[in-house]
Amino acid sequence: KNFQMISYAIKNIPEKDNISLLYQIGTIRNLQVPNKSQDVIISTFMLSELGPLQQQIFLRNAWNALKPGGRLLLAAEFIPSGVWKIIFKMKRWFYNKKLKKFNIEKTNPLEHFYDYFNQIGFQKNDEKEWTHGSIKAIELRKKFQNGKNKPRFYRPVPPKVKGILSQFKIWRCLFTGQIDNIPIEPGLYKSGKPDEKSPVIVTANYSYTFIKVMRDLDEIDAWVLCIDSNGINVWCAARGSEFGNKKLLEAVEATGLKYFTTNKIIILPQLSAGGISKPNLPENTDNFPFKIKYGPVWSKDLKEYLKTQPKKKPDKMKIANFTLPHRVRAGITHTTFLLRKVFFFPLLITFFVLLGLDIMNLMDKVWVIIDLIVWILFPNLLLILFYPLSNFTRNFIVKSIFFGILNFFFLALITWSLRTSFSYIFLNSVFFFWIGFFTTMSFSGYTMSTNPREIQNEYPLFKKLNYIFLITGVLFTIISVMIIK
Repeated sequence: KNFQMISYAIKNIPEKDNISLLYQIGTIRNLQVPNKSQDVIISTFMLSELGPLQQQIFLRNAWNALKPGGRLLLAAEFIPSGVWKIIFKMKRWFYNKKLKKFNIEKTNPLEHFYDYFNQIGFQKNDEKEWTHGSIKAIELRKKFQNGKNKPRFYRPVPPKVKGILSQFKIWRCLFTGQIDNIPIEPGLYKSGKPDEKSPVIVTANYSYTFIKVMRDLDEIDAWVLCIDSNGINVWCAARGSEFGNKKLLEAVEATGLKYFTTNKIIILPQLSAGGISKPNLPENTDNFPFKIKYGPVWSKDLKEYLKTQPKKKPDKMKIANFTLPHRVRAGITHTTFLLRKVFFFPLLITFFVLLGLDIMNLMDKVWVIIDLIVWILFPNLLLILFYPLSNFTRNFIVKSIFFGILNFFFLALITWSLRTSFSYIFLNSVFFFWIGFFTTMSFSGYTMSTNPREIQNEYPLFKKLNYIFLITGVLFTIISVMIIK
């Protein structure tokens, strides 16, 4: 991409006798110029391609590269304020859908950028904006602070972790199916009053995770390093690419962690082990003068872990038992995920198609939709109550078949008690099985009973079986709705 940009610039910038242009490739960490050597640095729409911590790294390195009083000229996409923020969010939603369709990484409009440059060591000289503030050009000037010849580090404002507002955030995370990114600002936070010897705890910037960790660290003095996991919890982020070596190194660099602690041990959540590759971390180097340890699997055990510092963790700290309370939370989140992401539009389309075929019997159509919603919700109840029964296997296709059969049995009993129609049950039997089969495989990511590689290996076979059961089930269910009153 950089080669293409340079090639484009060479072709389109006119040559002038008195100007010599040097084209070279750099990075936000290595601008390829000496410190205090530049009068002006220009950035055009590059920052929105960076995450918050990467933006801070660029600003610090730009500060170092500029001469005293040097200028940084920026053009970037910002999140506007007021009613225009709502319109902007709607446009971005459709825009991000298109990017996802073509597998293109989305950009990050600047939100806290003014806080970044003020704390790091720039002052704003001038600013112009277009499109209601969503596009801005800003001129910044390098400034010295308290006689120091170094840029400072940005510190985010700590969000509240107690009280009704933080509890509402937790409920929002649970009841929105984890579809909405609900992040906090990544960065370095304090629990209590940490000093240079206090422990360093690493977590994700998912609101639910951060609030739980901070609550569980109550009355413990510690540094809490919040990685930019894109607002995703530790387990899911580590299964993807949002909680790995790159993200950890980025957070350590952007926050200047090594300047605030002499403690050389960083405690990572155990559930991040799938994303962190310890052999590939540059431990005990200048850029990463730390060693990593994996803490307890649940943050509720952090206090005991920090006080006892066990050489070998007890089972309760290293085994992620999928207990009933965990299954209840997972079941609620998974149910809302299915209703919002998978079944909402099919249910809506089904209702209007049935209404179009027979507009007079409105309540009959409503009851059909209610039936379908109950059928969709019921497998999650079975998973909450009876998931341990499937521990005889790690294979999720086998688990899915098991719960498909169980779901058919229970829904057949319930349907018989309500309709006493053998024909109706027979025609919907495949759909009863399919919804249990599909829901169980969808539930796999919540269970911690397997790893992503195993699921990926099972997925091709699951996909084939899923299409067969889905198409057959839907066809027979349509017949049942059309011919059985």
